[in-house]
Amino acid sequence: MAYKVNDAVKNHLKEQWENACNAYLLELHNMWDLDHDLTPKGYGYWIGDEVGGVYVYGDSIFINIDDIRYCVENNVSYETYQEWQEYCVWANEFNQDTPNLNAWCKGCPRVDEKTQKKLSTMKSDLIKACLDEKEKVKNNGKEKPY
Repeated sequence: MAYKVNDAVKNHLKEQWENACNAYLLELHNMWDLDHDLTPKGYGYWIGDEVGGVYVYGDSIFINIDDIRYCVENNVSYETYQEWQEYCVWANEFNQDTPNLNAWCKGCPRVDEKTQKKLSTMKSDLIKACLDEKEKVKNNGKEKPY
């Protein structure tokens, strides 16, 4: 017969897990000088009320429990976390490797800011050229039909 976990044990473990997750979250809020209110009326919340999943703070911080724990245990600043998130968004857009937070904090290989700006400008110029060409085709080859 397979072992089944008693409901009281499950509830106790869940309560311990939620307490630990919220304690890490509170430490992160203290480190980053964020609002401490963890109640449902607070500015941040666990997505789907799933404590230990992904926490959303405001409109711009989405952080999972593994990254919360890593930031607390390694004193990762909000600025470093934000730089990593911005890089990941850029890297995804430009089909580059996206490092995890641990690798980022340890100085993993990455595209430098100058090259990022250059590639972003090139992409912007290409999009503009494509839109200009589309407009020209719409207007039967004339740059400005009117």
